Amino acid sequence: IEITLQLLARFGVQVQREGWRAFTIAQGATYRSPGEIHVEADASSASYFIALGALAASAQAPVRIEGVGAHSIQGDIRFVDAAQAMGAVVQQGPNWLEVHRGRWPLRAIDLDCNHIPDAAMTLAIMALYADGPSTLRNIASWRVKETDRIAAMATELRKLGAEVIEAADSLTVYPLRQVRAAAIHTYDDHRVAMCFSLAAFHGLIDGLSAPQPLRILEPRCVAKTFPDYFETLFSVARAEVADIPVLTIDGPTASGKGTLAAEVAKALGYHLLDSGALYRAAALAAQEAGLDAQDEAALAALAAQLPLRFEPGRIWLGDRDVSEAVRREDIGALASQISAHAAVRDALRQRQLEFRRLPGLVADGRDMGTVIFPDATLKVFLTASAETRAQRRHKQLISKGISANLDTLLQDLKARDARDQSRRTAPLRPAQDAQLLDNSALSIEASVQQVLVWWAQRRPFK
Repeated sequence: IEITLQLLARFGVQVQREGWRAFTIAQGATYRSPGEIHVEADASSASYFIALGALAASAQAPVRIEGVGAHSIQGDIRFVDAAQAMGAVVQQGPNWLEVHRGRWPLRAIDLDCNHIPDAAMTLAIMALYADGPSTLRNIASWRVKETDRIAAMATELRKLGAEVIEAADSLTVYPLRQVRAAAIHTYDDHRVAMCFSLAAFHGLIDGLSAPQPLRILEPRCVAKTFPDYFETLFSVARAEVADIPVLTIDGPTASGKGTLAAEVAKALGYHLLDSGALYRAAALAAQEAGLDAQDEAALAALAAQLPLRFEPGRIWLGDRDVSEAVRREDIGALASQISAHAAVRDALRQRQLEFRRLPGLVADGRDMGTVIFPDATLKVFLTASAETRAQRRHKQLISKGISANLDTLLQDLKARDARDQSRRTAPLRPAQDAQLLDNSALSIEASVQQVLVWWAQRRPFK
């Protein structure tokens, strides 16, 4: 109602009011264009990045939020006042905010939150970083939102190791003194998912035990109001590279590692690195440039400058979609040859390392677990008999209308296996700590489930 009244005023209509009981619009009132008007972004969504600035941003590199600011008329913009009360430094323009850490630890608060019921959930997370217990009052409306948010927040905060006192219309949160790895249940509530993401910054708390990973379950619930919330968060947050989880899937040609890696990445919500596509793209570019497969220096120079980019399900070389071209048999054979050159592998190594981004990476290839990511949390070596792989490849080619001879494919696979296993640089072999998975008799679904079981066993979540 307040937003409506203020917008009416901006368009020249003054409304007489008796508190919240009655509103009168004068007869003959007409709209007048203000000439220019800013359509605000969502102040509730901005609250997570206001909090992020208060927790982690420096004065030299504040978090800048576009779309809401000093002229905002949404109720949740008053979250800025609460953040400032806890110690955040906030600069405001007409339609922007810049926020950075001020007081540290944050100042504990006792606040009536009736005016910011949605954004107040973020204050419960900020309270973990305060200098004493914080109490959020007059939040009975939390009980009748997407879920009982008072009960949900109390339950999930305790998983982290926090002491919480839950009442009918209030919540008291004590700062973290210890922390546990936690998998946060989101109750299909977008605000639970978004505000708990900020608990991942507990490593900033002085004197706390070693940081622990935080898992947000069913993160897609943020689609209700902020579909790309986590992508936006990851665009401004940084992590120690060694802390970003990596799962590698290596194996010989036609073992199905690419399909398996794509399905595992989808299940985990991680980025995907198809290292074979890098080498195939380099082979395609080399073939088109007329380079000799034994000219190591020229091939390495080409690989280092390869104008390659990946999109979901597509591979681009410059402005060309080469998704199908790189899958040709002749390109695969050439990729196997040029990948034996140490200089070519060095040229492509840094590009592969750059795929290690939040929230995690699934990488498939022939040396992901042995050379590129030797510190990977889980290494899988996928294989199947040469006969099984040849049959799979034969069916794949026939389904595409490509003529193929099974015996010839089998001989080619065996020759490629021998070449990959005997090359001087990064020969194809399982990492010493790899899990061996023979999928000769397994469906892709069964293989995915086995890898996810192994992954769960290596994570600290119950």
